[in-house]
Amino acid sequence: MIIFLLLFIAHCLADYYLQRHSWIMDKVAHHERSIGLLCHMLTHVLLTGATLFWLVGFNWSWLIVGIWALIISTHYAIDIWKTYQTFTLPYYLADQISHILILILATYLLIDGHVIPETTINLLDSYQRPIIWIAALIFLANPMAITIMVILMPLREKMHQKDNTIAISPSKEGHYVGIIERTIVLFSVGTGQYVIPVLLFIGKLFVRLREEKILAKPLHRQYVIFGTSTSIISALLLGLWVHSFT
Repeated sequence: MIIFLLLFIAHCLADYYLQRHSWIMDKVAHHERSIGLLCHMLTHVLLTGATLFWLVGFNWSWLIVGIWALIISTHYAIDIWKTYQTFTLPYYLADQISHILILILATYLLIDGHVIPETTINLLDSYQRPIIWIAALIFLANPMAITIMVILMPLREKMHQKDNTIAISPSKEGHYVGIIERTIVLFSVGTGQYVIPVLLFIGKLFVRLREEKILAKPLHRQYVIFGTSTSIISALLLGLWVHSFT
């Protein structure tokens, strides 16, 4: 599992933290001829390559190069396919689940090929807890924020149609508030404390739903309730997963 998490961390960093918005727009406009796609893939090449070669102790082999090529080539093909689709939840999930399945296959090939030195395996075992925490924190920040944005996009578009002063994309403030609340929930549940997430959930809904602009608009109420629930429940579930391993 730790091997998969390291590959997953590299994937999240390249997809959600190091990929510029201009690259995404360029991919949509130019597809396989996109310079943005090329820059994005170079980021994956470097991060995935560094992770793989660290795992095997920088011992070059055709198996490692093959696994590296598998991850990069499939990511490239999936990303090209995605540029021809609409930015909706089914296509978004298909894209990310496909990447994750490839990483699972790569993990299996690494383990089955017995290419990771025993010293590295022992080191990974000794650092299992911090690696799990790091993977959870990285996933709950930008990746989960974007996932929630995609889930709520149809509702947000309806709100925009009724009131064009409402932006289709959520504000930066909302983005960071969501990350903070999920981090609080993750640390609370991950350390076995369950009261804080409940108080946070109830308190946030109580305050937000009493705001005048939300009281007067049913779509706003749905957006707040659904968005808050999705954000906190995702952090709660991940916190339970972290707690089970640590």
